[in-house]
Amino acid sequence: MNKTDYTIISEPDHISFECPFCKEDVDVPFEDVNFNTDYWGDGAQVNCPECGKEVELGDYEYD
Repeated sequence: MNKTDYTIISEPDHISFECPFCKEDVDVPFEDVNFNTDYWGDGAQVNCPECGKEVELGDYEYD
């Protein structure tokens, strides 16, 4: 039997971070993130759901 490698494609659901203003750990739905371009590495902003301040997002990990 011949086998082949494959890729499981997953859709981002949400992001998690510690707000630099209120220090709360928060989750934000992925569709609420304002990416600068279609490439996630080009930066993004999102409003903290706890304190409402705009947070600039830096480097990311895909989990």
